Order: sequence, then C-alpha cells, then structure tokens
Amino acid sequence: MPCYFDFIFNKFIARTNFKHGDLVMKIIFAKNYCMLQRIQTVYLLLASILLFLTIVMGFASYSWGEHQVFFSIVGLSENPAEISTWFPYRIVVPLIAAMCLFSIVQFKKRKLQMTIGRIVILLLLVLITFIFIDLYTLADKLVVTELDVLMETGYGIYLPVAALPLVFLANRAIKKDENLIKSVDRLRG
Repeated sequence: MPCYFDFIFNKFIARTNFKHGDLVMKIIFAKNYCMLQRIQTVYLLLASILLFLTIVMGFASYSWGEHQVFFSIVGLSENPAEISTWFPYRIVVPLIAAMCLFSIVQFKKRKLQMTIGRIVILLLLVLITFIFIDLYTLADKLVVTELDVLMETGYGIYLPVAALPLVFLANRAIKKDENLIKSVDRLRG
C-alpha cells in the first residue's frame, strides 16, 4: 500500500546523503513514516495539542470589586482566602497529553494503543469532572465580602472537552485496524 506522502518522502531521502551503512535506517524511517499518517495519529496528535494548550490557557477568572483571581492549571493566581484546589491539574494534564503522544508511537501494538486510549478517556472524564466541580465551588469559596463574584470561563475549560471525542475517534479507528488485521489473518489461515 503506497504512502500518501511518498513524493515528499522520496524528495527528503534524495536530499539527505545516506551512506551505504544507513540503508537499515532508511528502511526503518520509511516504515515509521508510512505508519504515522493514519487517521488515529491525526486524532491523537490533535488531542495532545489541545491538552498542551490547556496548560497555557486558564480555566476561569473570578472578579469582585477591584480584585481579579485566575483559575488555571496551577491553581489560583492570588489566593486571598487560602483556598486550595486539591486535584493535581499540573500533573494530570501533561500526563494525559504525553499518553496520547506515547500511543501514537505504539502503532505496532494496537491492543496496547486501545488500552492507553481507554485510560486516557477515563482520565479525561475525571479531569473534566474536577474542573467543573472546582469551577463552580471556587466562586462560592471566594466570597470574602458582600460583593458578588463574577465568573468568566476561559478557553482552557473547553479544550479537554474537545480532546475527549478525538481520543474516542482514535480508539474507534484503532479498533477498525485491529478488525481488518484479524479478517486478513482469517483469510490467510
């Protein structure tokens, strides 16, 4: 089955000066290059990009009077009432993104890929749940005066929600590949 980017790949090989001893490296690179263009790779890569963007973007901002507090992956920017968010966002979000990238590399082990995908879906559901729990309980905990606390959600709250269907679609595509391989093996045997 020819690769989609064969033309670009052949130009790359022609520009690089592989020596005669690097023939094995050329073959390994070509095999990995072709496998990294599957649709589940695109889904997992997009999910990991969204999760890495979650690190940069805040979940919400709370304002009352002249005070403004930001809720992000590291917790609250200013903490006037010594409120803690006990869920380790700064560990879990990069871990989930790294697991998506690790799953891309494991393209030869489809069962492991599907297991990693299920774990990522479970972790994303837990992450989303705790983000929303903290989002709405922090507004109540931040009331230190009679002023109303105004909450504005940031883009970071929606990115893990957008990554969830991407991981689900990647798992579905991996399952299709596994079923295709099994059917081909049945025809051979």
